[in-house]
Amino acid sequence: MSDHLPADVVTRILVRLPVAALLRCRSVSRAWRSLIDSPMFTNLQIEHSAATGENAILYISESHGDYVAAEYVNGLRRGIARTPPAQTGGGTDPRQVVALLGSCNGLLCFACDWEKVIVSNPATRTDCLLPFTLLFKSHTVGTYRYYDGSRNVIYNHGYGFGHDPISDDYKVVQIVQLFKPEVHSLNSHLVSYGVRSNSQVDVEFPYVLFDSRDIGVFVGGAMHWIVGKLEDPNSDDFDPDPDIVLVGFDLGRNESRELPQPKYTNGGESFTFKLGELGKCLCIFADYKDRYVEAWMMKEYGVKESWSILFSVPYPGLCFSDTINPLGFSVTGQEVLLQLDGKRLVWYDMKDPMKVVAAEEITVNGLKGESLDAVLCYGSLVSPGAKIPRPKEEVKVDKRQEKPGPRRKKKTQRNKRDEFLASGFKLKL
Repeated sequence: MSDHLPADVVTRILVRLPVAALLRCRSVSRAWRSLIDSPMFTNLQIEHSAATGENAILYISESHGDYVAAEYVNGLRRGIARTPPAQTGGGTDPRQVVALLGSCNGLLCFACDWEKVIVSNPATRTDCLLPFTLLFKSHTVGTYRYYDGSRNVIYNHGYGFGHDPISDDYKVVQIVQLFKPEVHSLNSHLVSYGVRSNSQVDVEFPYVLFDSRDIGVFVGGAMHWIVGKLEDPNSDDFDPDPDIVLVGFDLGRNESRELPQPKYTNGGESFTFKLGELGKCLCIFADYKDRYVEAWMMKEYGVKESWSILFSVPYPGLCFSDTINPLGFSVTGQEVLLQLDGKRLVWYDMKDPMKVVAAEEITVNGLKGESLDAVLCYGSLVSPGAKIPRPKEEVKVDKRQEKPGPRRKKKTQRNKRDEFLASGFKLKL
């Protein structure tokens, strides 16, 4: 049947299928295999899933490495227990710590024991171990935790994982901040590692993180954090209470830029921040303790006027004591899935501000119910270990330096006939 359909119609049909079905469709014909394996189709499938909400999967990871995959429609269906990426070894050793550093285009990035880094595509069951080691070797002396045998105290460190649209590379980001108690100064720098290019960039990051392990939010080709601005990074007088800014690190240009924040309705009242992503837009959750939570969305990236209130929930509408993490919208776009306190999942109905519907409980054997890392991503065909194709170098030949070789006469049809007759027949006159 596919032979009678135009190629664009076949493409529009296939992009709607989940990854498991696409992998089976590769066996239909050589033409389908070539289409499904093409980078063009992979990008189309990701764009379609993000626009329609299809093929969305919620991944929940526990500290010991096991994780759950649950289909994400208007609610959560029963989860399916899956083992962690093969190269992490997670789940076999209870002392081993596996942390989720981020997700992008169907890829999950894990840190195992805060040393080795693994990028995995759970939909295709493929993963790769990166030759990139997290800079987290430390030892404790008294009340300080020092870095790698030095006198530098580990102040804070941040992480992130995203896609560089300029080079089509996936990058792991780490922020390392070291404090020198003797001179009261802070050294902050950012390391960006390209998964496909196997290249590393180290730049200054003149900001201070507020969380001990801050995971950045990827939107618009950049990683984002809410940080404090260091007026003079080289100063020996570190300010413990810097100005709060929203900063994005451009993965393509390897540079930081400050973004405008919304016009909060705090009226001078203190509150805490939580950065997130919903519908490919940056979100900020302002938590006025014991009063209400305000959710803002930047609908047009980088434009201050595009900040608008998504919802405002008075207490006890969203009761939580620690953190709030936005995961995604429902298919209708009227409900938002939130993770509270690093454990609970709740649906919030934005039409009815006083109504909070608990998500369907995901009961899977093997999960201990400890602190969880949850992330929503779309199943894709992206290969975690694919290399960036390099253009072939053109070999320029100087015709003046070419040496003329022996010329060979082309055999004409008459010459071939004469040779055949000479070898096969003897003519008698």
